[in-house]
Amino acid sequence: MVRRLASWAAPLLVGVVAFVACRLAMMPGLGFWDTAELQVVAPVMGTAHPTGFPTYVLLGWLANLVLAPFGEAAFRMNLFAGLCIAAAAAVTVDLVRTLTRSTALGVMAGLGLALTAIVWKNGTQAEAHALHLVLIAILLRLLVAWEQDERDRTLIAAAAVYGLAAGNHSLTLLLAPPIVLYVLAVDREVLRRPRFLVACLGTAVATLALVYLELPLRAGPFRAPIVYGRPETWDGFWYIALAEQFRGSVVGPFEDLPAKAADLIARTVDAFGPLAALVPLAFVVTAIRRPRYAILTGTTVALTCFFAASYINAMIDRYYIVPVLMAWTWLAVLAEAIARAAGDVVAGERRPHRV
Repeated sequence: MVRRLASWAAPLLVGVVAFVACRLAMMPGLGFWDTAELQVVAPVMGTAHPTGFPTYVLLGWLANLVLAPFGEAAFRMNLFAGLCIAAAAAVTVDLVRTLTRSTALGVMAGLGLALTAIVWKNGTQAEAHALHLVLIAILLRLLVAWEQDERDRTLIAAAAVYGLAAGNHSLTLLLAPPIVLYVLAVDREVLRRPRFLVACLGTAVATLALVYLELPLRAGPFRAPIVYGRPETWDGFWYIALAEQFRGSVVGPFEDLPAKAADLIARTVDAFGPLAALVPLAFVVTAIRRPRYAILTGTTVALTCFFAASYINAMIDRYYIVPVLMAWTWLAVLAEAIARAAGDVVAGERRPHRV
């Protein structure tokens, strides 16, 4: 028990530091645009704009109750965002510690993630992307744990978290192909277990369906005071759930690729500063040392960045927070490789030379 508690000391400490950093610049009250909408909709368990964000609404409603002593509802939803970033940083510590067997590198990656400008900013105001980040961090941790133990329940738990994440933000759908590739890379024999695969898929779909029941229930028999559209009707539900309002927002995905690449480089420099030059090398080293994890995260980053570069209907910098998380884990793997190589050199120099 003491050892288990000690193992959580580092993630807890990083989580506290991350939350304090967000709290210092936290919006004191009601914001505007999506922030204001989420601040108002979640506490009354209403319906937000497409895709409805039911996971955020449900968890935000619960957070609003738990945080009731801490100010008005709008501020409590800002606190919820800060707690999400803190939790994401704490989970990152454990994820990196598992990948590198180093608590120090886990702390480095967790703090680096929390203090990256775009991540930190998402923790200072009500924001669905803050919840998206922590859910994806938990999903990655469960998938890596499954690679180690290959217990059925671990992958099923990952499927449930995937369903929650998809109910929070549709960017989660971009992770489906990388997860499939990762699962096959870890255990191809899983294809011979159709019942287990159906159980995993069913868990994800059932979780997603359960959270999306919030839309018709709160627009129909248990009507909330704030409801976007008509999700109590069949057509109205799918209009919101499928975000039909934003059709056509992906423009010219294969156009002007050099400009998009330059923009991605600029964003990487803004996020990582001098470390930006090491990110590609860090991925290469991760591909060598952790090839399955590199398949999972590399394809996710590629798909997310490609989509974000072509999407015109959002404050697009928020769409890069999951790639930022994954890049920090790559940098930690690179640091571990450098430290191990340096240790081998020192050990070699200390060995007595035979004459």
